Amino acid sequence: MIFEGTELPPLVEKADRAMKEAVAAAIAEHWRAGRPVYVWRDEQVVALYPDGTCVPESEEGSVSPDGAPSEDR
Repeated sequence: MIFEGTELPPLVEKADRAMKEAVAAAIAEHWRAGRPVYVWRDEQVVALYPDGTCVPESEEGSVSPDGAPSEDR
């Protein structure tokens, strides 16, 4: 939650839960389609692929046009 240790209004709790569910659904949809999900990790943006590989955005040139990592990485 946003404010640990404090009781939040029910609307805020519902909004927080809805946001988490939406993020989980978006990640699942991307991975079902074989597309990466971009996240902030170790002070940089990285692409997480369904197979578990992780590519820094600075190396995105090594990703094929369909979003899958190329074999030459």
